[in-house]
Amino acid sequence: MEAEVEGVHEYPLIHSIHTHIIKYGSIDEQRRLVLVIPGNPGAVEFYDEFMKTLHFSSKWPVWGLSHAGHSIVPRRVGWKSPDHSVFTVTGQIEHKLSFINRFVPDDVKIVLIGHSIGAHVVLEMLDILPSERVLEGMLLFPTIEKMAQSPQGRWLTPLLRNMKWLFMLIAAFLWLLPYTMKCRMIDYVFDKRGRRFPGTIAPCIKQGAHSAIDPYCLSNTLHMANLEMQEVDEINEGLVRKHIDKTRYYYGATDHWCPKQHYYDMKERFPDHDKIELCSDGFRHAFIIDASRPMAAKVSEWLKLL
Repeated sequence: MEAEVEGVHEYPLIHSIHTHIIKYGSIDEQRRLVLVIPGNPGAVEFYDEFMKTLHFSSKWPVWGLSHAGHSIVPRRVGWKSPDHSVFTVTGQIEHKLSFINRFVPDDVKIVLIGHSIGAHVVLEMLDILPSERVLEGMLLFPTIEKMAQSPQGRWLTPLLRNMKWLFMLIAAFLWLLPYTMKCRMIDYVFDKRGRRFPGTIAPCIKQGAHSAIDPYCLSNTLHMANLEMQEVDEINEGLVRKHIDKTRYYYGATDHWCPKQHYYDMKERFPDHDKIELCSDGFRHAFIIDASRPMAAKVSEWLKLL
């Protein structure tokens, strides 16, 4: 039955740029919505299996949208030169707010799910959206502090600052390859990464990878990542405290972007908050690669509590 559910793919103009949106379910009757905000790379295709499973298990409408400029847009949609400020971290926050203001009626209650840097985006959105519109913000593997000081950030930050040209050169080379050869290379990379959970990598991950290596999308991805390292430093404890009653935090036990110490620090800051959890299932930071279904099952249980 789940396999029969198909997402609706749309490419509306949002905040000056055509954006890939995937929708499972309608808000016309339920007047509630789960909105998924991706990490970086921010192609919503990566989250298709997670969204589909969550919609099927929870019966909630589940929509997701790419970060601006992170997904390939079909030629039939056309092209409009965007305002390049939309590719910044602040611009991406404004981009998501613009989507909600245009496409989600005021009486629809929203659950925001933010993964990785999407958690930072969700926190900032909570500070702008009317409180009565949002039921909860669920922050998965949240990179909301010390990104450049994290194990991943320490080696990636200098590369983003000084070697962007090399990433772009590799992407240009890959993009010139025949489509079938690119597919084989992507298959090899993700099949190799999936050996920990054989057979669990969904086709949507390989589809998202095609967007991730597109030179235009990659340039926007790297630009945003470089700004993340500079801007997401000390935790905004005042912002977190302000919205603590409407947020849930789910940390990874072996996460090199938000180390386990961040979980302990959050528990120390908010010892009475019972929605700060450490993963005990071995999910990696990029859970969408091989754990979309079990992560969706967990989120579905959280939705029952609302």
